[in-house]
Amino acid sequence: MKRFFTALIAALMALGFARVQAIDYTNIVNDLTSIDPEIMKYFPRWKICEPDLQIQVYRTFVLLGYEKSRLNMQQILVLASPLDDEPGFKPYDILLISCGEASMNSVEIEANMASLSEYINGYKFYSGARRGEAKDFYMRDYCYEEIKPEIPASSSQATAIMSYLEPTNVTHAFTLSLFEQSLKIGNSGFWLKSSIGTDEVGYHFWQSGEARVILKRPLYENTETRTRDRIPYLINTYIGGGYRVTSGLDDNKSVLSWVTGRNLNGSPGGKLVAGLDFHMPFHPEFGIHFNTELPLTNVTTESIDKGAYGYTPNVNNKVNFDRNDKRFGKYSITGVAPIMKATGQVTLFYHWWLNEASPENYIRFDFGMSYAEVDEYAVYDTTDPKGLSSVRFISNENILNLKTYKPNEVGDWLYLKAEYRNQSAFPFGISFQYSNQILLGRVYIPLLGQWFYLEGKYATPLRGLRPYERANFFMISPVLRFTI
Repeated sequence: MKRFFTALIAALMALGFARVQAIDYTNIVNDLTSIDPEIMKYFPRWKICEPDLQIQVYRTFVLLGYEKSRLNMQQILVLASPLDDEPGFKPYDILLISCGEASMNSVEIEANMASLSEYINGYKFYSGARRGEAKDFYMRDYCYEEIKPEIPASSSQATAIMSYLEPTNVTHAFTLSLFEQSLKIGNSGFWLKSSIGTDEVGYHFWQSGEARVILKRPLYENTETRTRDRIPYLINTYIGGGYRVTSGLDDNKSVLSWVTGRNLNGSPGGKLVAGLDFHMPFHPEFGIHFNTELPLTNVTTESIDKGAYGYTPNVNNKVNFDRNDKRFGKYSITGVAPIMKATGQVTLFYHWWLNEASPENYIRFDFGMSYAEVDEYAVYDTTDPKGLSSVRFISNENILNLKTYKPNEVGDWLYLKAEYRNQSAFPFGISFQYSNQILLGRVYIPLLGQWFYLEGKYATPLRGLRPYERANFFMISPVLRFTI
């Protein structure tokens, strides 16, 4: 019997020991030493850019068995606890070291790279003849880049969104620049946007002589769990109106006098603007985009205000009235005014986050067809019998040698666009577009935190210049971006 009880006690002890062994203490320690990303952004953080130190940290992660596909030697970030005293009076306590997507917390750092961390936190000299010796004044003597406190931590920066200037992961958003102003209206998914220029056909800012106000409205929610955070709606519609602007015709005395002028004009009477984004339910990253801008009126002959339209001189009286027109011989055509008419695109698009687990890098591709039409109008002045006043007119009725510019070869129809966005510590974006045989490039970079940016656009035709086009058109603008 005594042997039986001894065996029973031994068995129970073995079972208890096995149960203790089954507990994953590593996860418990990780939970206790992890930090909320919302709190992390207020802690001291910096990026290591010292090549030799980058290699040593990277090799440590590799030797410990971390997957190389998750490591990035150029993205080594350090998170430290705030100092009670001024920096330099004592070394930092390292809380987290990240190498790409992989991270080590303070417990793992102490166990695996304690010696290396003494260089990282400034306790020992890293460079110079005294390398490895402890310091009296604790300053980091290697290459590093401070990450300002107002910049969010990496996990919250790498939010999967389709447009950084139109974020869908916030309740309210407001963006203001010379190119565009946009407002996100609560959780409704509605956007109210105002923009100047017709970027889709290569004429940005005041080049096209027109602007628009549109309302973007979602129609169908995305229920797929894998993509609904980044693509909340499968169908979005756009509806609004376009209008003609007079800016850019004569700005010698304005603050924007350094910007290239223009001769192209928006359509009199305004335009109807409509569009649709349709994401495929079976693969929401892929979809079809359609948009069009159609003139609301068909102008033939109309009086205009002097100085309200851009035009080119009527060289050698090439453009004339038809001899059967009653105006022939009575009025003289002094110029030719180009007017932007219908435009539109039908494209296939694809959204690609290079790493869905950490979507810091985003690329969008567009491929399809584009249409743009520009009509020429004759410009002439009439005078009253006494010659005391005159009225300026534009007309395309019974006028000889006026031209209409619209697609007539493959290059005119082709639409290609590629956009890249990096959403790491300092979010920036760049895109290139080919449409209407015009190359349009765009870039934006942060200046202060995530609320003040600088955006630039540059356009140049890749074919022969038309009378109303410029060989180069460049414009920059500050961008204010606020989110709640």
